[in-house]
Amino acid sequence: MAGIGVEEVKTVNITTTDGQRIKAGDALVLCIKGEDILCRFIEIDKGGYFVTESILDRVEPATVKYRINSITECYKVTAFEWSERGKQRKAATEAGQDAAQDVLQPGA
Repeated sequence: MAGIGVEEVKTVNITTTDGQRIKAGDALVLCIKGEDILCRFIEIDKGGYFVTESILDRVEPATVKYRINSITECYKVTAFEWSERGKQRKAATEAGQDAAQDVLQPGA
């Protein structure tokens, strides 16, 4: 048994553009190639990628990895409002098409 113990401790501090500390589960807006992306932070993986998951994907959030150098801006999100109108309009259109198809089907 050795006479001394050595423990290496590595800490990684991740911050937003305005200096706020980021931790797992934080909601963020990332600016990548001029596009704003709303996501939830998961981790920095072993390859050095910024790992996130989609917030707006209600079925099963998709995990997405970004190169850290590709993120031009990053801000924490404390609140946002999401309109269901687009989904409602799409569902109504699809329902209307289904109804029209039923009417246009030849009788057996």
